Amino acid sequence: MSVRVALILYAAAALSIAAQNIDKADQDYWNGKYAGPASEFSHQPSRLLVDAVRGRSTGAAIDLGMGEGRNAVWLAQQGWRVTGVDLSDVAIAQAKKRAAEARVRIDAVVDDLDHYDFGRARWDLITVFYMHAWYQGTRPHVIERIRDALKPGGLLVMEGFAGEREFMFHANELLRDFGDLRAIRYEDTNDEADWAPGRHSHIIRFVAEKPN
Repeated sequence: MSVRVALILYAAAALSIAAQNIDKADQDYWNGKYAGPASEFSHQPSRLLVDAVRGRSTGAAIDLGMGEGRNAVWLAQQGWRVTGVDLSDVAIAQAKKRAAEARVRIDAVVDDLDHYDFGRARWDLITVFYMHAWYQGTRPHVIERIRDALKPGGLLVMEGFAGEREFMFHANELLRDFGDLRAIRYEDTNDEADWAPGRHSHIIRFVAEKPN
């Protein structure tokens, strides 16, 4: 068996394993969001992310819940080595298309974030945008997974909807959850959200750095 054939078979097996760990109903829901023309979300890179990485050295970045790649592709254009993970194969296909059009490379992975291995001290940048429901549903384990995956000196950038409902971010929650990181920016505000452009929403923004 040639090396090329072996690699193809290995990749196919990995995709099969990942697919087995994805809830089909969840995938269908998000596929509908990304395929539906009525879905409203920004296709531009996050202003928070752009501000957060300004002046920083590039490195390895992971975008958790990448969607159609607006942030991942922008990071790759700035010189970051980017991995994006999402359970929506429709979104991943869109991200790959955007990357090809921008002539940059991203590693786009179809997988459930509860299954995907974040690694340990692996990433210089971790981004989590509008994944508040997933975050709340996997606390407290997700806190440890994200913290452990950051390299010393690595940056965590998060933004999502806030409110009293259990699946939203709560006041000061991220400051407490990542109290061992150095908080660089924290906003609990009403502003235009990337997933609800054109109107104000209650959102929380959080940027923090892991100590060296």
